[in-house]
Amino acid sequence: MPCSRPTARSSTGRGAASAVPLLASLAVTACSTTPPSRPPGLPPTPASITRENPGGDAADPERAALERLLKEPWGRRRDRFNTLDVPLVDWQSWRRVRLWGHPTRATFRYGDEHYAALTVLYTSTAGPSDPDSCLDEFWSKNAALADGYGVRLGEAQIIRTTQEIDGEVRPLVFKVLDGSIASVFASDEYAGAIAVYESWPGTCLVSVLAVKASEHPELARRVRDRWIDEGAPRLRWTSGITEAPKTEAR
Repeated sequence: MPCSRPTARSSTGRGAASAVPLLASLAVTACSTTPPSRPPGLPPTPASITRENPGGDAADPERAALERLLKEPWGRRRDRFNTLDVPLVDWQSWRRVRLWGHPTRATFRYGDEHYAALTVLYTSTAGPSDPDSCLDEFWSKNAALADGYGVRLGEAQIIRTTQEIDGEVRPLVFKVLDGSIASVFASDEYAGAIAVYESWPGTCLVSVLAVKASEHPELARRVRDRWIDEGAPRLRWTSGITEAPKTEAR
């Protein structure tokens, strides 16, 4: 029997369930409709791995997809306005999506089962534009929205580190947390993190990752931690950007 889910239209015209895109799709729900064909313990056959199903025909496609996010090399995709290089593991397997009602600078999902989702936001601010202030502004705007959608967030951890761009060391702040959502359609757990960057004065640049953790929470946290250590610091404006771009989103 086909499973059902709430839908939010994507740029491809296919369904993409997401309650709070600005919290890195922590409210994404998904269910599997295609039974695996491989015996347990065997990796998916290479021919079965697709952008729609990076877990392929593995007996446990969620585990197989998360393991790809741990071992595949980094690549990059551009935002919708060709101004940001967005780092992604197994980059060709991420689908760019548009979240109707929640414009973003760029949003990508990993697999039709939403094994992971990443959102980039670039907004203007009337207040301070350092990473800590931008994180506070982001959280004040979106925490209540998440609660209204039934997202439950665990205790958060703040990590302050740096990124180096062309020899310049800049501050980088993370808010690391786990979350869950329960609805009549599904109940899922996610490992997430919010990265906030030093950007142009008067603007905030935020990137948010959520990794599905319903079946393999420790594996999902390792994927999240790899993004914190290796991926998020690679986000940067494309070469040739010498002044603040317009804060456009769609």
